[in-house]
Amino acid sequence: MGKSELVMYQPDNTVTVEVRLESENVWLNRQQISVLFDRDIKTIGKHINNALNEELADFSVVANFATTATDGKVYQVEYYNLDMILSIGYRVKSNRGIQFRIWANRILKNYIMKGYAVNKRFDRLEKRVTKNEEKIDFFVKNALPPLQGIFFEGQIFDAYIFASNLIKSAKKSIILIDNYIDESVLLLLSKRQTKVNARIYTKRISAQLQLDLKKYNEQYEPVHISTADIFHDRFLVIDNSVYLIGASLKDLGKKLFAFSKMEIKHTELLSTLGKEL
Repeated sequence: MGKSELVMYQPDNTVTVEVRLESENVWLNRQQISVLFDRDIKTIGKHINNALNEELADFSVVANFATTATDGKVYQVEYYNLDMILSIGYRVKSNRGIQFRIWANRILKNYIMKGYAVNKRFDRLEKRVTKNEEKIDFFVKNALPPLQGIFFEGQIFDAYIFASNLIKSAKKSIILIDNYIDESVLLLLSKRQTKVNARIYTKRISAQLQLDLKKYNEQYEPVHISTADIFHDRFLVIDNSVYLIGASLKDLGKKLFAFSKMEIKHTELLSTLGKEL
């Protein structure tokens, strides 16, 4: 094993995970993966077993590392590398998987440049980043909505164009679930095609929002707003496609956020509202 290093992963105030860097990779144990994706350990174990039996069957993704427990004793604990972590993130449909991947790639580059790992690994990482950039370019050039991605702090215009293109792509309906709505969100929805229905579910409808909506509906095709207080995350439903958005539409690009197209039916999400498209 190469020299190891421990770094803290803390993207926001909701999660803090100590990550092990060793053998040219990042490693987390089951407990840490449970914290990262906010799932119980039993669920994480189920996804680990499924991944080992399926797409990761032929890969070395597990290693035992000596770990000091709270009782002061040292135990051999199973850790899982980045491939497994991302596989679990995909299976639990967590937006945190995208954020962690971006962070891990950056940390690995720094780790390698410190001399803890060989240049071959750095070259492989560079090729992987380049390949991802080529995929993004493909989506942009072909006007296809990407399946997942990340926008960094300050990319306000890029994030606005992304949201605008998603809204323009709708053929029949748009449903936005977002607890923080203002007139800028209504402006985005004005970019939808004619005869595309638009509905917003939000935590509360302020007097100012009611006034903005009234003025908007007098000029554009109407947007319908209803209250719903059961969602923490933001969702944008374009026809039958569900996107998980890591920031409110009015704040896109102000801070780092990720998005991903979810592998669930739109009716599955909307059933929690007791509504249908």
